[in-house]
Amino acid sequence: MSVLHRLAYRLVQAARREPVHRVLAGMERSQWWTPEQLRADQEARFARVIRAAARTPHYARRFRDAVDPAAFRGLDDLVRLPLLEKATLRADPSALRDPGWKGPLNVHVTTGSSGVPLSVFRSRDAGAHGRAAQLRGRSWFGIRQGDREVLYGGLALERLGRTRARVIDRIMNRVRLDPFDLSDQVLDATLERIRVLRPAFLYGYPSALSLLAAQALRRGAGRDLGLTLVQTSSERLYDHRRRLLREAFGCPVADEYGAAETSILAMECPEGGLHQATENVFVEILDERGAPVPDGSEGEIVVTDLNNLAAPLVRYRIGDRGRLIPGACPCGRGLPRMEILEGSAFGTLTLPDGRRLSGVVFYFLAESFLTRPDAGLREIVVVRRGHRLEAMAVARSGGNPAHVAELGRRLEELVGTSVPIRLVDAIERRGSDKYRVLIDADRDPGGISGTSDG
Repeated sequence: MSVLHRLAYRLVQAARREPVHRVLAGMERSQWWTPEQLRADQEARFARVIRAAARTPHYARRFRDAVDPAAFRGLDDLVRLPLLEKATLRADPSALRDPGWKGPLNVHVTTGSSGVPLSVFRSRDAGAHGRAAQLRGRSWFGIRQGDREVLYGGLALERLGRTRARVIDRIMNRVRLDPFDLSDQVLDATLERIRVLRPAFLYGYPSALSLLAAQALRRGAGRDLGLTLVQTSSERLYDHRRRLLREAFGCPVADEYGAAETSILAMECPEGGLHQATENVFVEILDERGAPVPDGSEGEIVVTDLNNLAAPLVRYRIGDRGRLIPGACPCGRGLPRMEILEGSAFGTLTLPDGRRLSGVVFYFLAESFLTRPDAGLREIVVVRRGHRLEAMAVARSGGNPAHVAELGRRLEELVGTSVPIRLVDAIERRGSDKYRVLIDADRDPGGISGTSDG
């Protein structure tokens, strides 16, 4: 069965002009290169990206103000360029697009985990590099494209999204299971479904997977699921969660680090090294002044996409913190390592009736409203105060006003009680909850506020 899924996937990628397996073959060779060879490859990719960036409206202005792109001699010259903010990308994504680009193009619309929509243009070649990096990382644990996967998350809420997801999942040999309702009854049913499906690996958010793992330990039901790997994404994988997942499911646990704007940045190997996909990105770690920090020191993660010539992202502030790990990995791969210290998280919510919901559900709910063509809202945040919820939303000028009432109905369906919605002119996020749709006001009372002109 896996062979048929591999064949179907190759046919689809060929039709989309997305050379995933050609790129993967190159990545399987380059992972064993020396640091010097990897750096030379990045320099060559960087030269192409800078030339492409110079043709975009945004960088044409930036280069005129900062430096002539022809004067760039290599990656070390990046520090001469200003950083790219999410707000800039959000405000006018077309300004970062090469107007002369003639190749195939993907357009991604996402809210990340912040509840604010973001559009990203990516070339098919850049998409192929992201998928290839993910397949390479999974192959380190014996997983091949087409092996059965259970995705514990990413459940589309809209009819069109669900239909598209079913088609993609059929090709990928993937089954999506709902991580939103985390009650004991649903967790038991989920474990039984996984046991019947017998997937090669389980993929999802650490917060939701940890609750599933705890239930598996209580029921003694985790080690007979046939799993080869548990892979986590989208949230930081804390050590206590890693231990819990490994104990419950009796298999390796590996993390993945990526973003919608740049796809896969790093994958974890069996030795525990989170290896950068240097063929995809150049990673900088900067201090508060924007200066590079020594390897091993904590700082802000800034990324340059090395393959997206259609809409280059140069020195993009991705919104996370981390550090570069010096030295070689015991696995022998030359790919440098990094550690993620802080970033996006979804959290969980316990309702008055005892049900537990993953914060992921609020992210998907927000995305289903904010990415509509007739979107009446342009920003949503759900605030938890004890067991009570309230929502704040920013209306879009000319959008559909009925979406506010619809949001209220959808929230009530999720949590079983009415959720008041306050329309504000702007939402201010501060502190540790800066990147979240679901915000815990008890833990960080100053982390969120709404402002209104009248």
